[in-house]
Amino acid sequence: MTKKTFISFAMLLIMGIATAFAQNGGNHLPLSIKPTTTGGGSTGFPKSLVQIPEVYLDGNTLSFDSAIEGCTVQLLDEDETVVYSSVISVGQTTLVLPSTLSGEYELQIVSGDITFYCDIKL
Repeated sequence: MTKKTFISFAMLLIMGIATAFAQNGGNHLPLSIKPTTTGGGSTGFPKSLVQIPEVYLDGNTLSFDSAIEGCTVQLLDEDETVVYSSVISVGQTTLVLPSTLSGEYELQIVSGDITFYCDIKL
């Protein structure tokens, strides 16, 4: 590969990444995975690879792709009490969290046997 071709490819890659960030807006949320707990305990981790959804936070607005359709989004306070919960409908790509919520919360995206989570500040 020639030097000019390599530089051109690198520039296209950088522009693509910048475009993706501009389209999504907000800060990327680094989600982790844990088993979903049900009544008596957890259901365990899935046996196959799990794709972590891309979720962004801009003020009180979450943006995401179709990967979390049908999932439950919830916010837990420091006492692990659910203070907000919503189910993502088909085709929904944003969720505006109530402006009455402020402070630090654990964001959870519950998808069957697994829960994606991270701490956020509103």
